[in-house]
Amino acid sequence: MIYIYNAGPLFSEAEIKQRKEEGKALWALKRTHQDYFVANPIDLPFDNTKVLTSKEIFNEDAKHVDLANVFFFELASGDTGTMVELGMAIEKFRQGKDIKIYPIFFDLRLPRNQADGVECPVGFNSYLVGSLTSNHIKIHSSFNEALETFKRDFNLN
Repeated sequence: MIYIYNAGPLFSEAEIKQRKEEGKALWALKRTHQDYFVANPIDLPFDNTKVLTSKEIFNEDAKHVDLANVFFFELASGDTGTMVELGMAIEKFRQGKDIKIYPIFFDLRLPRNQADGVECPVGFNSYLVGSLTSNHIKIHSSFNEALETFKRDFNLN
């Protein structure tokens, strides 16, 4: 089964729009895969007519993180919730679970200033970067790049 968790901040109109577009792109790959699910938190069914507690939000998202075997993480924003989810996925990886992690560090300053990679000085946390590089997890510079790698990894072309 391909069970995807798509993580990233959801607090501005631009972030919400980006996560929705990512969800559409991921669902578009389902095609003939019967066992395929995309947990895109912005699209998960919450009762928005009432106050959502932090506990409810965590429990719903954690349930999907626990089930997922494919993860997309938008990390350049430094969103703390996304970092918690990444930590949960890294721990699954370190425990030998068969999962794929597609971290994304999109930052316009990198290509604009001809800077390359996450080791350049634009403020990426070294511990965060090290959690990926020490586990030989390829870091992507855009969602589309990560999506193309995912498609190759799962023969979805």
